Amino acid sequence: MAGLFICALTIRYAFADAPVQIVKDPLGSATDTVMKDQLLDELLRVSRMRTSEEVAVFDRTVQALSGQGFSRRELGVLFSMFADDTPHHEVMYGLLHLIEQSCDKGVIAALIESALDMQGVAPEWLETFICRVLNHDPARDVLIASLRDMPSMEGAAEVISVVGGLKENASDRIRANASMVVSALM
Repeated sequence: MAGLFICALTIRYAFADAPVQIVKDPLGSATDTVMKDQLLDELLRVSRMRTSEEVAVFDRTVQALSGQGFSRRELGVLFSMFADDTPHHEVMYGLLHLIEQSCDKGVIAALIESALDMQGVAPEWLETFICRVLNHDPARDVLIASLRDMPSMEGAAEVISVVGGLKENASDRIRANASMVVSALM
């Protein structure tokens, strides 16, 4: 069994299909932060998922991060892992769901801040995230407020462009919600 030692915290990977086993120490939140940083580093390391082992590690690490709250910086790291050319869309949806767990103003701000980079390597994932935001009333309201309050925020133009494109070329519900966002920004 391979082990990775972090302070007084151990993350164990027994088999490729086994869940991540985390053994915590009594140091509390300081150790939790170190653990989360280590898990994010591990996720970044295997994010290209070139081998079946990397796919398994990525999936287990996403599961290990489940239930965690994320700062905008950490959310930016998570958004940076998306790439349209991945053959492992089902695993990437696990990452999408992990990000959605933290559905708050920070997620929307991090999405907007990441939009420019995502437009270059993951425009389909960017559109997927925006569609999901458009379909969730509270998140859509936060998106409108964020774009209205921070129109010069890096990535805002990309998000507005994607929303504008969805207003013309998407399902009826997405088109209606995209039109609502565009109208609210005028």
